[in-house]
Amino acid sequence: MSKLMKASQWGRREFEPGSEPDNRTIKRWIENGLLQGRIVDGAVWVCSSEKWGVNSVVSQAVTRLINEA
Repeated sequence: MSKLMKASQWGRREFEPGSEPDNRTIKRWIENGLLQGRIVDGAVWVCSSEKWGVNSVVSQAVTRLINEA
């Protein structure tokens, strides 16, 4: 697993200004397996390697290949 980042920071990185999902939505995506991350003491954290619209398995495989190079 890659490093974790705050859900709000991830949302700002992946979405256009004004279109960012709120933390409740990101939390639901993590709980439903659409996004890799963790919920720790109610705080929502997303794996920094996650890219919206790219399957988590693909994203993890690409990160692994990059790290092996």
